Amino acid sequence: MIRNPKDMAPSLNVRRFGALVVLLTVVTSGYFAVSSLADPGGLVPGGDQAAPRTYAAYMAARSVVLLGGMVWLLARHAWRSLGLLLALNGAVQIGDAAIGAAHRQVPQTIGPLVFAAALLIAAWLLTGRNPTPGRIRPTSR
Repeated sequence: MIRNPKDMAPSLNVRRFGALVVLLTVVTSGYFAVSSLADPGGLVPGGDQAAPRTYAAYMAARSVVLLGGMVWLLARHAWRSLGLLLALNGAVQIGDAAIGAAHRQVPQTIGPLVFAAALLIAAWLLTGRNPTPGRIRPTSR
C-alpha cells in the first residue's frame, strides 16, 4: 500500500500540543528579546552600557530568526522539521538552566527546565513515525 505523506501526520492532540509549545515559546522568548532591547538594565545590572546593549541586539536578532522559523514550520505543517527545531530549542533551554544553576538562581534554573521538558516532549511526539489513527485505509481485494 502506498501512503500519502499526510497519512504520516502526528495525531491532532500531538499537533495541538506542539502548537501550544510553539506559541508559549514565541511569547516568552519574544518578551525577553524585546525587553532586553528596550531596557537591558532591567534584566542585568549595568545593562545600560554599550556591551550589554550590543549583546541584547545580537540575541534579539537570533530570536527573531529561530522564533520565526518555528512559526513558519508550524504554518506549513512541517511536523518533523518543527520537531527538530523544538529539540534544538530544548537543548538551548537546558544550557540556560545550567547557567542559572551555576549562578544559583532558582527561577533562571526552573523556568528553562520546564520549557526544556515541554520542548523536548513536543519534539519527540512530533518526530514519531506513528501515523494518525484512522487515516490509513486498508486496500480491499
